[in-house]
Amino acid sequence: MWATLWLGECWRLAKPGAPCLVFSDWWQLPAMTDAIQAAGWAWKGIVIWHKPSARPMLGSFRRDTEFVIHAVKGQAKTHTRQCFPGVFKHAVNTAQKVHLTGKPVALVKDLLAVTPAGAHVLDPFMGGGTTALACLETGRRFTGVELSAEYATLAAGRIRAAEETLK
Repeated sequence: MWATLWLGECWRLAKPGAPCLVFSDWWQLPAMTDAIQAAGWAWKGIVIWHKPSARPMLGSFRRDTEFVIHAVKGQAKTHTRQCFPGVFKHAVNTAQKVHLTGKPVALVKDLLAVTPAGAHVLDPFMGGGTTALACLETGRRFTGVELSAEYATLAAGRIRAAEETLK
């Protein structure tokens, strides 16, 4: 229910045709795809993030994937003739990771290709600011929301540093 509420707010703010990308692990995947649809988004599919650096699981299968649920508000608007892969392979660099659920900037940059150049991207759980950094590097605008004052301060510092290097 909680996910449906925040996804509904994202849907309300999104322009018609806007994509929605939500990370999920395997055990939250069914509930999250239901929440996305209940919030009004049209579910388009799932993208795989293969993490070759994931730790092995003794006597079990390695948990080296996360899922990115792809949805859209209404009808998708095609802005490119490019066809994107369904699997992205990016290792987690623990030296660059500043948040428990942090993602590689390169992965987010790859995923942002479904948005047009100059798009405005909403990240309702900004954490360490990875999406903001990917937006800066790809010429997109962003709005980030973060409940934790500690992480908001951390993300703001990372964003300021990235803006300085781009000048």
